[in-house]
Amino acid sequence: MAMSPVRRLGALAGVASLACGGASAPPAPAPRAEPEAAAEFSPTDTAAFLRVRFAQGTTSGILDDSLAPGRDRGYLLGALQGQVMLAHAIAWPAAVGQEGPEARVRVYRAYDGVELEAPGPDGPLWFGHLPGTGDYVIRVTAPAERPVSYTLAVQIPRRLILDRGHPQSEVSARAPSRAPVDFVVKGTKGQLLRAELRGSQVGGAAPTLHLYGLDDGVQLAPLGQRGRSWSGALPSDQDYVVSVIPPGEGAQYDLIVALH
Repeated sequence: MAMSPVRRLGALAGVASLACGGASAPPAPAPRAEPEAAAEFSPTDTAAFLRVRFAQGTTSGILDDSLAPGRDRGYLLGALQGQVMLAHAIAWPAAVGQEGPEARVRVYRAYDGVELEAPGPDGPLWFGHLPGTGDYVIRVTAPAERPVSYTLAVQIPRRLILDRGHPQSEVSARAPSRAPVDFVVKGTKGQLLRAELRGSQVGGAAPTLHLYGLDDGVQLAPLGQRGRSWSGALPSDQDYVVSVIPPGEGAQYDLIVALH
């Protein structure tokens, strides 16, 4: 089967830890006991992989986990052809003196073990259009230098359909977790996009906005700016990801997205 190229959003790798909002986090998960000798990772040997499941009414599955230095862990997810998937291994804050490289995320087709192409630097964030319907394996690898504790957030974003007849969409909801809530909008070069976020504060912080191109990673509303609105002309024809960054679980948000 022909494979569609999948691009990595390398610009986000250095700020992935911001994606859990500004509220204080619970303690990092305790490291799992690991066998002394690690078996070679096989994406088709899925029996021991934990399946990622989405709660009803949500677009993401969230798991807290940890890995010893250099070890791998696989997770399984079923998805449909053409869907957009984002997989983040969001690092928990490291102790002073233990900072270092982050985990690496890769994605494979489960039935034949083929890795989906991801040009660009390796890192804790993977995203792209899925080439077929079926199970996919998400592989998280700890750096050789240190153990890692992380939240794995896997999202199949909801697509907002905006056209001349319906140029605006409004979404009001509560965040099911502290992980990002993502939406996808199809845009063409020169169209005017407006995204505005409103919401209540949790622990002194309010939801913030992240807006970027799915194909080229262009940052329209960068994650690190923690902005709450963006408007302007789109630079190219592609899907754009509109991401709500909640300050904590249960945070209320009201998102308005308009395209003209």
